[in-house]
Amino acid sequence: MSAAPGRHFFLVQTSLQFILAAALAEEVRARSDQPTLVFLPDVLDPTLFRRAAEQWADSPFERIVFLTPRKAPTRGAAGKPSWAELKCDLLAVLRQVQPTAVTVFNDKQDSGQLVLLEAARHFPQARRECVEDGALAYTGFSYRQNSLYTRWRQRLRLGPGWHSVQVLGTHPLVQQFTALRPQLLRPELRQRNVQPFPAHRLASAPLRHLAGAFCAAADFDAATLSGSAVLLILNHSSYAQRNPQYVSLLRACVQQLQQRRIPFFFKFHPRETAPEFAGIQATDLGRELPRALPVECIFLLARELPLLVVAGMSTSLLTGGVLMPQAHIAALMHASDSGDRWDAALLQTLNIQPLHDATSLSACVDAWRGTTA
Repeated sequence: MSAAPGRHFFLVQTSLQFILAAALAEEVRARSDQPTLVFLPDVLDPTLFRRAAEQWADSPFERIVFLTPRKAPTRGAAGKPSWAELKCDLLAVLRQVQPTAVTVFNDKQDSGQLVLLEAARHFPQARRECVEDGALAYTGFSYRQNSLYTRWRQRLRLGPGWHSVQVLGTHPLVQQFTALRPQLLRPELRQRNVQPFPAHRLASAPLRHLAGAFCAAADFDAATLSGSAVLLILNHSSYAQRNPQYVSLLRACVQQLQQRRIPFFFKFHPRETAPEFAGIQATDLGRELPRALPVECIFLLARELPLLVVAGMSTSLLTGGVLMPQAHIAALMHASDSGDRWDAALLQTLNIQPLHDATSLSACVDAWRGTTA
């Protein structure tokens, strides 16, 4: 007699979380679980995700629920849904699912903590899992301690179980932390109940089909990708404002590619609203990828291509290496770095080449072209 199917609840907010949740859903579905995905979009174009989900024929989710985020101008007396409205919607889905497991990707944000608190209170047998949300699981960055007023306010909003999380994944209610590279985790996470992410599911047909559905919804032909091209992934303009040397290095990179007549694609941050901030425009050699298109979809569809991926300090460096095993990954390094720093040992272990100036970029391009010739 087979065991009764489980009911797994996923809460996601970003494109990376969406992709990782889909891979995890493939894994839990193989155990006869019935996964539900709740998408609370922190993206510029949530309709792109809805259109892609509607065309995703082999989705591993039994159901995908789209909730309106607080900042969307569609609900509430002032044009914005209140926290009370959003909380009510989220809890209604959770209680309907009656979960045997819950997964969040950010245990600092209110929505993630709400799911953990509600599961612990009403579904104590449900396993409470937090999955890495990118590079912060491996670097030394920590959020500031919340002020006394913020802590008081948050406990009024969410209850006494609210916790001031400074390192993602360390909320006391998290019972399991799942990571792509457990052996490289920062010390605060290494001491917890850590489980490896089922990375083999990232190569599954349903995920490639999801990536294809995103490209179709964004009107992008993935067949135009070529293994002889460079993929430039731009940080958000707010990062560029804090790090002026990043922009200079980025422009030097583009100039080098143009001088060498090397075709390249460039991808702005999915939440970027500035029309242009780095002096990079589409040319006969350089093509802009749709801004709303998750870069992870490019990674999935270019999985077998030996692309050169050049990015600033961001999670794209990590996910690019995981999703594209044939790619060469390089990081733009600069003295004005005011973001979270990656130490040299981590870069070396992840096989990410640091680029400090135009000379190192030229050497990187030459070495990459030598391997793809």
